[in-house]
Amino acid sequence: MLTLLDTIAKLNAALAGKVRSITAYDEALALYNSLDYGKALPLMTEAADMGNTQAMSLLGSMYLLGQGVKEDGRLAVQWLRRALEGGYEEAGSVLGMAYATGKADVQRDLPAARALLEIAASRGDAQSARMLEMMDKGEGMFAATRKGKRGHCR
Repeated sequence: MLTLLDTIAKLNAALAGKVRSITAYDEALALYNSLDYGKALPLMTEAADMGNTQAMSLLGSMYLLGQGVKEDGRLAVQWLRRALEGGYEEAGSVLGMAYATGKADVQRDLPAARALLEIAASRGDAQSARMLEMMDKGEGMFAATRKGKRGHCR
C-alpha cells in the first residue's frame, strides 16, 4: 500500500510539473507575441528548464536573435539542439539557418545546415527551402561559395 501511495505521489508531482511547464510556456508565448521579450525570457527559460521542447526552441531563437537577451550563439545552439533531440522537429529549421548564416557567432557548418534544412523543407518549411535554393544558386551571403570561387555549398 505504501508503494502505491508513493507511486501516486510521484505521478502527481510529475503531472504538476508538466502543467507548470505548459502554463509558463503559454504565458511566455503571449508576452513574446506582444513583443515583450524581456518579460517573456524568464518564463520561457522556466518552461525550457522544465523540459518543454517548444520553449527550448523559442528560447534558442531568442538567444539567436537577441530578443530580450544579448545574442549568444552558444546558448542558441544548445537550446535548439535540446529541442530537436527532445522531438521538436521545428527547431531543426532554425538550427539549420543558424549553421548556414553564422548568426550570433554560431560556427558556420554548411553540411550540417543543409542536412537540417533539407529535412525542414521536406516537411513544407518554405524558409528552409528558400535558404537551400540560395545555397545552391550561390545567392546573397552564399555568393562566395559558388562553383569557381571557394567551392559549392554541397
